[in-house]
Amino acid sequence: MELIIYGIYTFLAAYSAGNMLTLQIQHYGIYPFVGRENFKTYMSANNKAALIPSIVPGFSMLILSIVLLFFRPAFMTYPEAIGSLVLNIIAFISTFKWQRKLQSDMANSGYDESGIKLLLSTNWVRTIALIILGILTVSILVMAVK
Repeated sequence: MELIIYGIYTFLAAYSAGNMLTLQIQHYGIYPFVGRENFKTYMSANNKAALIPSIVPGFSMLILSIVLLFFRPAFMTYPEAIGSLVLNIIAFISTFKWQRKLQSDMANSGYDESGIKLLLSTNWVRTIALIILGILTVSILVMAVK
């Protein structure tokens, strides 16, 4: 059972790292080109569309990182499980402290150049945490099969 949990977790970690890097580099970067007149509608649609590709995997990964503290495969150490949880918490805090609030505000108020700049800069916290998490989970798996 622990191996299945870890397999799902590893998939979600790698997926989330790629997803967040794509959002950071491609998606958020084109916000200024959406146009001021359509920005509010775009942000509202964007926020609703994020449920399946971003929100569900993120919450699932956070929950599984807690589960792995108690049910982890033999090849995953307790400090690695703690590290995974810490990286998930960093991403979670970043999401709720900055990204969720900024995106919600722009869905209500419209285009905000300073909000977009803040979103782009603060999202690096979440992006880097998820990239490190992806590298960590894959590295643990690679070392286990080595």
